[in-house]
Amino acid sequence: MSSKSWNRRTFLKAMGLGGAGSALLLSGCGNTDIIDEVDLEVRKEKVEPNVDPQDFVQPGVALYYASTCRMCPAGCNLHARIREARVLKLEGNPGSPVNHGRLCPMGQAGLHAHYNPDRLTKPMMRKGGKLVDVSWDEAMDTLKEKLAKKNSRLAWLNGATSGHHAALTKAYLEEAGSKNFFVFDTLPPAVGHAVNEAMFGNAMPRLDFKKAKLILSFGADFLATWMSPVHFPTQYAEFRQPPRGTLVVAESKMTITGANADRWLGIRPGTEGHLAMALASLLVEDPVYAKRVPKDILAEIKKVDPVEVSKITGVSSERLHKLHHLLTKNSPSMVLSGSSAEGVEYGSETARAVLLLNVILGNVGKTILPRSEAVFPDLMPKMGGWAQLRTFIDGLHGGKFDTVVVFGTNPVYQAPAFMKADKAYAKAGYRISFSMFPDETTMASDLVLPLDSYLEEWNTALPAYSPEDGFVGVQQPVMNPVFGEGTTRPFGDMMLAVIKQMNPKYKTWKDYEAYVRDSLWTMRDAMVKPPVPTVGGETVREAFHNQVLSTGYIRLKTKPARAIKPKLEAINLPEAPKANSKYPFRLLPTARLGLWDGRHANLPWLQELPDQLAEVVWDSWVELHPSTAKKLGGIVTGDVLRVSSASGSVEVKALVTMAIHPDCVAIPLGQGHTEYGRYAKGVGVNPYHILDAKYDAKTGELATFATDVNVVKVADRGSIVTLAHGDLVLENGSNSQAGRTIVKTVTAKQFNRTEEA
Repeated sequence: MSSKSWNRRTFLKAMGLGGAGSALLLSGCGNTDIIDEVDLEVRKEKVEPNVDPQDFVQPGVALYYASTCRMCPAGCNLHARIREARVLKLEGNPGSPVNHGRLCPMGQAGLHAHYNPDRLTKPMMRKGGKLVDVSWDEAMDTLKEKLAKKNSRLAWLNGATSGHHAALTKAYLEEAGSKNFFVFDTLPPAVGHAVNEAMFGNAMPRLDFKKAKLILSFGADFLATWMSPVHFPTQYAEFRQPPRGTLVVAESKMTITGANADRWLGIRPGTEGHLAMALASLLVEDPVYAKRVPKDILAEIKKVDPVEVSKITGVSSERLHKLHHLLTKNSPSMVLSGSSAEGVEYGSETARAVLLLNVILGNVGKTILPRSEAVFPDLMPKMGGWAQLRTFIDGLHGGKFDTVVVFGTNPVYQAPAFMKADKAYAKAGYRISFSMFPDETTMASDLVLPLDSYLEEWNTALPAYSPEDGFVGVQQPVMNPVFGEGTTRPFGDMMLAVIKQMNPKYKTWKDYEAYVRDSLWTMRDAMVKPPVPTVGGETVREAFHNQVLSTGYIRLKTKPARAIKPKLEAINLPEAPKANSKYPFRLLPTARLGLWDGRHANLPWLQELPDQLAEVVWDSWVELHPSTAKKLGGIVTGDVLRVSSASGSVEVKALVTMAIHPDCVAIPLGQGHTEYGRYAKGVGVNPYHILDAKYDAKTGELATFATDVNVVKVADRGSIVTLAHGDLVLENGSNSQAGRTIVKTVTAKQFNRTEEA
């Protein structure tokens, strides 16, 4: 193929990098051909594996590689310590603005995913109703047969994705002529994203913790599971530096963020929007705040009665007025809306009520900041949500899709029972799964393709929440495949092989590594201070790549962000939720830092990690307030309870705690797998399975915090393994180990008497 027949703009489009960014990039390029003299020189060289052991193994000497963590969508940058060609330790990249050298427990446990004995190492195909091992040649021939053709009835379900995986997937679907691309991740606040987009012009505005003097969170657990579990705690630490900022959290079940708050408001579930409107009504009594709201919306706000709201929410008038005082005396502030507030049938209205406070308080432009236009839109994070899963499953039930591909998500496990995801998936004509592990969806597929771990493959990734516009993490293999050549393969290599069958232009790239390297090289003129060192014995291009890979990320040029001009709509909150006599308690399915939404249940390090508040390990439990426990007949920690909704029931051990509102019960996410390897299978329960079919009216997102349940005791207490209690449960709940007190406590009065004596 002639170099003149394919210019740089065409090259970018093939890579999925067209759009606003290509114009910015091309404006700085003097040569419009993709293959210039330097490129031709490099292409003559023999390409060696990036991690060929003979090149770097020095017994007893550690080496470090920069890459990007993929244990959750946060996209933290990391340094991997290598010795004798094996990765031994992961730590944060100190230069990264995402995680500043830190790494959460999930990032540290990436090694357990990488070396996990339950990883898939051979392709499998369904023959005679059973999955059997097949050769890679047979698997790839079948993959090409099923995918390398036009097929408008093909459906693709992806987990949260970004970077070149997202770009390559998009390019493939365009070649296949399919518009059935769905993204499903359980935890990103899709309702909040939609409201942010409508109100502020971006799904995730930049948040300036440093400038905020007060943070008011409505269920946004930013110290644990909200968007970026390392970046936000780092920002919070700066927020707490003198002069110390104040944190107030309003939520129904205490989160890690709530446990760190100066004031925790245990609010009645589903009433967060009412509390926000009551605060707004108190604020607009001052003309300074009132002038920031359109007259029609202002009139509605003034109708809100704070005294009535106190009765609805369970937050006393005294506390409501104190919170109003804090907001007026601590400016600028920051008000956040989280999943537990948004996860109801009027979640969009709740989120708008909460985020309206930022407009009234004048936080927009101070702590709530705008974003620049994306340089390469096709690389941007795609988080998805329940609405897309619902469309995907409805399409399967309706027979709209004949071939289905699943990558990076597990709908058969995650979907509530009422969706009947397993039956829907079975209706597909042919089911293909790209997976590292034998999870529920993978084991129900017809073709299973075992993947390299993120420590073995090339890619780029953009963080779900980026502290900087134009920031791109670079991912490179830090060691050769742990199970040897010919076992697992990179997703990019497999899909590139498929798309080459459909468009010969993609034969330009030998493999996905070449695709990523060429893309980075072609994007260099769009980079802020692109690395172009000249090193002895290296070409300019080699030196460029070495610099990028040793840094672990790139920064792209962006245009100045336009100021946010809030667009406000009328807020129509329904009346307060009424008591349900048959199902009197609200179920709160809570995410955990560690097991997350269940994707890490197969990692024993994270099963051993105690819940940060309940301190339970290797199990599920249901949290309920002492007054609720007493009302239900004197339930104590360890009793087995049946938690039932209109859609199903689970049996789980009780944990009595003050850190929850009496009208709720909470079951943590993460357990309840029926597949997924020896460490996950048969442990605990999945609260998602008993959710009711309730949706946010505006976005169609599943209302995960809107299910009412009944609770009954079915067995007397047994052991519940916790860090605090070991395997022994004491009635008084005191900390002990094998019956021995770990820490003895006395009252201040008793202590003072001892001192006086």
